[in-house]
Amino acid sequence: MAYRNDRDITRDIAPYRRMLAHVTPNRGSAEVSFRQTVDLARTLPWLKQNSTPEEPLRLLHVYLAAAARVLHERPRLNRYCTGTRFFQRDGVWVTVSAKKSLDDGAKVVMLKIPLLADDTPQTIQARLAEALAPSRRGEVIAQEKEFDLFLALPDFMVGWAVSLAHWLDRRHWLPGFLVDPDGLFTSMVVANLGSVGLDAAGHHLYEWGNCPLFVVIGRIDEQQVEVQYTFDERVEDGLYCALSLKVLLKLLEDPEGSFRAPA
Repeated sequence: MAYRNDRDITRDIAPYRRMLAHVTPNRGSAEVSFRQTVDLARTLPWLKQNSTPEEPLRLLHVYLAAAARVLHERPRLNRYCTGTRFFQRDGVWVTVSAKKSLDDGAKVVMLKIPLLADDTPQTIQARLAEALAPSRRGEVIAQEKEFDLFLALPDFMVGWAVSLAHWLDRRHWLPGFLVDPDGLFTSMVVANLGSVGLDAAGHHLYEWGNCPLFVVIGRIDEQQVEVQYTFDERVEDGLYCALSLKVLLKLLEDPEGSFRAPA
């Protein structure tokens, strides 16, 4: 994990954007939202053709492979603001919100995996399955251990511990054992509501962590799907983000031309 290798680029940032870190000191005050409708006329047949019962491919896998390409090719999206400083993230990471099972009341787990520039839907499918396997076997994952560490404290001390963690975070001083497994220290968070039959919805950015981009994928309806984005505009202007999403849309709508299955 590369938190300590993230590069401080504050001096390279335009003055007006540096001022944003002072006048909008948190993500909630700097959110900008986008909505995107994806035509799946070519994507759904491609998924059916390339899936097997043992290794089913889903829209989520195509989406993450497209996002990997975009975040590597347009690295200004892969930055974050903490305190009043800006950092270029070392490596591209995604956190996927998933349930351990599809039962009511099942625990939600945040799966954090790396995204590589040459990822395909097939490599993403394998990496997600590997990341989810320990949790589905009932093992306690690192993220849950972090929560247990804080919640083992008396209630009145939890607030102190969280305040201290925020203070350290604003200075980029958090220890790796907290940052490395944490799903909110990531390039983006993706929630696939379509997997449980729900429409896409806007989602706020969390003040904890350094994630500047939250993505919600809705259910497929008549060969279309809606995706909603929330972005920390302190990191980069909305136009750069919108143009990046146009690149992502092209990849999503033509997986045959965008990705090659691994040899």
